[in-house]
Amino acid sequence: MIKAIIYKIYLALLALFLLTSCSKNWENHFGGKDADAQRNLYEIVAHHPEFSTFMNLLNKSGYGESLKASKNYTLIVPTNEAIAAIQDQYNFSDTAVIKSFVGYHIINSVYNVNSGADTVKALNFRNKYVEFTHGTFDGVEPLQSNLVASNGLYHVVGRPLKPLQNIFNLVHTFFADTKQIEALNSFDTVSTEGDILYYRYSPVWYTEVRRNMTTENRKHTYFVVDDENFETEYAKLKPFYATAYEEGNTHRPDSTTAFFAKKALLRDFIVAGELGMDQLTNNLISIAGTKFSLDPAHIISRTKASNGVVYRVKRLEFALADQIKEINVLGTRPIGYKQADKRSNTFFRDKRDNEGNLYNDIEVYDHKVTSFYVKYRATGMNVAKYKVYGRAIMGLAGDPQTAAFIQYVYFFDPKLISVNEADVYKRSVVNNLGANDTRMTFDVQPLNHGEVYLGVVTQDQYGNLPLLVMSNGTGPIILEYLRFVPIIQ
Repeated sequence: MIKAIIYKIYLALLALFLLTSCSKNWENHFGGKDADAQRNLYEIVAHHPEFSTFMNLLNKSGYGESLKASKNYTLIVPTNEAIAAIQDQYNFSDTAVIKSFVGYHIINSVYNVNSGADTVKALNFRNKYVEFTHGTFDGVEPLQSNLVASNGLYHVVGRPLKPLQNIFNLVHTFFADTKQIEALNSFDTVSTEGDILYYRYSPVWYTEVRRNMTTENRKHTYFVVDDENFETEYAKLKPFYATAYEEGNTHRPDSTTAFFAKKALLRDFIVAGELGMDQLTNNLISIAGTKFSLDPAHIISRTKASNGVVYRVKRLEFALADQIKEINVLGTRPIGYKQADKRSNTFFRDKRDNEGNLYNDIEVYDHKVTSFYVKYRATGMNVAKYKVYGRAIMGLAGDPQTAAFIQYVYFFDPKLISVNEADVYKRSVVNNLGANDTRMTFDVQPLNHGEVYLGVVTQDQYGNLPLLVMSNGTGPIILEYLRFVPIIQ
């Protein structure tokens, strides 16, 4: 019993010792028990006369109450001299400007100075990221750092952080008079018909272009070109995006030729990542996967954005063969069937070929339906002729189908009308023998791991191309993919 009591006393003393040691370590790390450590961040700014100018702006910004709260923050506080040096660059009579300036210096959570070469991105009150790297904040070195407050840390700087615009806002500020930025603006307008307001705004446009220019959690490089270069590239692409919708159509503005051609071109001015001057090579690839080149002699300016960088250049060089891309249709992504009661005969397979490569395909086997078919859709097809290739592997160990067979590929023709669905899928094609036909014959041989050339199909309007893969009689259907290769003259 006595031993147990002595043991408990020993544990209590040990815990007290460890607690005292941790407290001292914390004080040694962050600067000790000075008076500021007992004050919140708001009180610290108010207490020090060298921060009086920032204090005045803090009160006007409306962020003061946040710095009084118990939640932890990091404050990067510029001295009076630092703000005086940039006073003429800001309209501090404008509340919005004050809010932006002050909010840029207040960071959610606690961040020490990062002396390493890696970059720590700290989110501030303006939903922008301040980069802590090499002992600086966005390149600004602190005069004092890692100073403790009761609700966080603060760092003192002799030069304020500069609130940066995102790429989208920056190009509108500096390059609004260019044809390229006029094209950007054309996606965000409205029109009226009577009392009805129609928004010319497309989720596809936002997802593929604008979001990459506004998102703060990823870096991008954006290029703005001369008007002549923009108009030349637009004219080159436009025929490949022709649709039947008239320009100025307020009900379907996102289906016109101009919409698709501009959207495609504007994606190709965006590159993932923040590229330095030494990274601007002849092997640039846009977010749309388009390769292009830039002559360094054509660079006019470089401007830092909050989410990357903007280069003003004379021109970029695009090859049409890189802009009009291949389209793939995967066998494992059907959009329908001739009839819906053959799920037990339909297999989505994960297999390895004889070379050990993993692939996925679909097999419809023993369905007992004459001319059974699986429906697919090739999306984003340009106005062009396409060579069609397919791959289907069978005869591997465990396959139920081991003998050669044929299947057919049919394409939808909007000019045809029929109550029988299959009859509207008889677009004119050139088959693999070079003859005019209404179908492509897909010859599937055992253990053939190569592609099979099927023929040529013409797409005469930009958009989707529905198609069928049909069985020969009651035979099987096997498909890994169809590949559409544009023929660019």
